[in-house]
Amino acid sequence: MSPKKPTQISRSDAERAIYIDFEGTAVDAPSFLGAAWADGEDHYFIQFVIERALWPAAEAKAGMPDRIIEPATWETLTQLRTLAETENRLLIAYTEHEREELQQHVDGEAGDWFGSNVVNALPIAKAWKRRAFPEVVFERDPKRPMRGKHQLDRYFKLIGYDVPKAFGPDNSAQRIRATREMLTRKNGDYAALTPTVKAKWTKALQHNWYDCDGLRELMLRCAT
Repeated sequence: MSPKKPTQISRSDAERAIYIDFEGTAVDAPSFLGAAWADGEDHYFIQFVIERALWPAAEAKAGMPDRIIEPATWETLTQLRTLAETENRLLIAYTEHEREELQQHVDGEAGDWFGSNVVNALPIAKAWKRRAFPEVVFERDPKRPMRGKHQLDRYFKLIGYDVPKAFGPDNSAQRIRATREMLTRKNGDYAALTPTVKAKWTKALQHNWYDCDGLRELMLRCAT
């Protein structure tokens, strides 16, 4: 079965969907996955830290009041399938990246399920932009030549979704790498990390929250 590529989304589906986003470095498997969804007025956010070297950093942040952060494995992520199926929720990511990584790394039939059921939000966003902002043309950014024209932060600007500069794009990989490398040198002792590296880890986590929450706001704006 081919992955779902709708160009429209209903208000009900947008409100109930689970929004996911991976963070990591370009050359390695993803380090962690954020997942955000709402049930009426109640909002939920979980960050599954898959990279084993970062588990001490996940445990150190376990007490954050606005989210659940936990060490995880790829099989842990099948919880999202269960939630999607039992509560009839879409599972939405901004591009094909999340679908492809889940299909590749989650074993067996569960991986195939993710490959067929993670919805790519980008066609929905593009169709909405053509309707709502036909005069806006995205050009390739010469400062980010390897990235496409339709980056998520550009859509955030269209809908007025404010992301503080410290949590904007293009910094997560180096922040994750710095955390990983220092944890390795310190034998997994998070308390031994410098304040600068601890701050980088916190910022990487918060960037992920903005991506998940902002994607939800974008889909709510796109809803028909």
